[in-house]
This record gives sequence, structure tokens and C-alpha cells, in this order.
Amino acid sequence: MTSPSVPRDGKTVGLSPEDCRRLLDASAATPAGIRDAALFAVLAYTGCRVGELTRLKVGSYRQNGTHRVLEIMGKGGKERQTALHPEAVERLEAWLDAASIHDDSRGALFRPQASPHGNGRTGFAPRALTRRAVQLLVEGYVRRLKLDPNVTVHSFRVTALTTARERGSDIIDLQEFAGHADPRTTLTYIRHRDRLSKSPAYVLRY
Repeated sequence: MTSPSVPRDGKTVGLSPEDCRRLLDASAATPAGIRDAALFAVLAYTGCRVGELTRLKVGSYRQNGTHRVLEIMGKGGKERQTALHPEAVERLEAWLDAASIHDDSRGALFRPQASPHGNGRTGFAPRALTRRAVQLLVEGYVRRLKLDPNVTVHSFRVTALTTARERGSDIIDLQEFAGHADPRTTLTYIRHRDRLSKSPAYVLRY
């Protein structure tokens, strides 16, 4: 039995933490599956947009002091640096090893299979996955896991911002994390997952 989807306060449906975990753990131990696991981890742990994801280079992933970070090129050519969760680091390292692209700093971070067959065992093309390819990839996993069919690649962004806010992140920090110019935009991404349990009706006493 799957977890219920997050109520849609905005246009994009979010994921429950449980369903996000299911997506993170759904890929097979093939080269393409290792890529998918890394790609989902970047989406889930950075909240980046799909266009930002497809613009990432191998060299966008680097060390900054004690932190592993991604340098993300956002809207209007604005760059932001996002710290990476240890799970995202582990999965990215596994992907770079599987694809043998550690030293290709100017090459695309996430790439399509060189052949439609073999699950990446024949290698990967030296170009970036397109936005459409990423969208179709997510849709395929959503169907296989029987999640809410309204879940899209953008749902990872909503989920990351909502979960971080629920766990105490400040709205200004979230604004910077999301690459928004205005915190009011960030607030439109925050979903209220347990609205009924937090209803003012339960605090009333007469």
C-alpha cells in the first residue's frame, strides 16, 4: 500500500517523505540505474529545477572546505552553491565511477545511454540528458511504483522545500537554497501535509 500524496496547495503535487524514499531506492544496480539513483538524489537533496539539473557539468560537483557542493546555474545566469547531503555525495561518486567520467570536468554530469539497450553497459553519450528525457525517466519510475500519476520531476523541488521547512529551515535560507529572488515565491512551494491535525479546532477550549 502506497502512502497518500501530499495535498496540492499549488500546481505541483509534492511527495511524502516515504514516497520520496521509494523513488530514491527504486533503481537497479546497473550503470543506468546508478545514474538514475544519483540523479534522483540530486533532485531530492538540492531541490534544483530540471533545467538546472540538465545544465550541470561534472566540474559543477566539487569540494569547498569540508563540504561537497554543487554549483548550480539558475535562472538569469545566477549561480548558487548548494551543499550536498552525504547520500547525494555517495550516489554521485558511484555514478562518476560507473560512467568513468570523473576527469571530464567540462562534460555533462547526467548523460543518456549510448545505446537504448543494455542499461548503460555499453556506455553513455557525451551529451546531457534533455529536460524531456528526465521528465520521462521520472514518469517511468512513478508508474512502476504506482505513485500518484500527477507526480513530476518538479515534485522533487516542492518536496525538498516543504520537508526542509517542516524540519525547521528558515525561509530566507530556503529562498537562497531554491534560487528564488523573492521569499514569497519560496512560500508558494511549501505544502501543508498534515493540515487537519494542526487545525485550530483542536486548541480551542471553552
